[in-house]
Amino acid sequence: MIKFCVAGQKLSQGGKEMDIRTATQMEKTRRNAIAISTLLVVLMLGLTTTFIALSFVQPSSNTVQEDSSLVGGPTVPSVPEITASWVLPVDKTVGTVLKVADFDMVQYNNTTKWYEYDLGYTIGATQGTNVVACYDGKVTSVVESGDASTGKLIRIQHKDGIETVYSSLDTIDVKVGDEVKSGDRIGTVGNSANYEVFEMPHVRLMMYQNGKPVNPENFVEFPGNENK
Repeated sequence: MIKFCVAGQKLSQGGKEMDIRTATQMEKTRRNAIAISTLLVVLMLGLTTTFIALSFVQPSSNTVQEDSSLVGGPTVPSVPEITASWVLPVDKTVGTVLKVADFDMVQYNNTTKWYEYDLGYTIGATQGTNVVACYDGKVTSVVESGDASTGKLIRIQHKDGIETVYSSLDTIDVKVGDEVKSGDRIGTVGNSANYEVFEMPHVRLMMYQNGKPVNPENFVEFPGNENK
């Protein structure tokens, strides 16, 4: 019995040693697993932080400009838009203002023998003097025969609903549908409006906006208005 007990005690001690070694190995494995997991978490956090930081970084303007020039070619400087200007229908060096428009006070009209508002400008010049378009536009009406009150006549439609009318012409050099530019010749000074009483050939200029008469002075700069 004594021998049996000693042998059993040795077996029991050997089993405990094996349990301790197993537990120790398991603990090491558990610690290694925790360390690896921690390392993975740290790496993931580092990568996430780097990605977020990079997403807020803006490329420099110099880099963008260089890339743009490579893709789209050299930048072509923009050309400023050239706008037309209003001009007199007859060059002021050869024309004379015979009568000015007056929308505020009636004037005595030698033709009608009556006091009335004068809604246009009459400019005298030598017969055959060039008459030009006051502004860019499109010819909408040409009256070759004319009547005693207007004579030969041209109507030109401009932007913003503005229309210019040139009457008492001698010759007409445009036709309906023609596109004209500011300063283009459209006809010549004449005296075809026989109903008008003037001592010299002339052209009469009237202007309308959206169908209503407007003073040409609002658009065209005339020489001295000594006859007003």
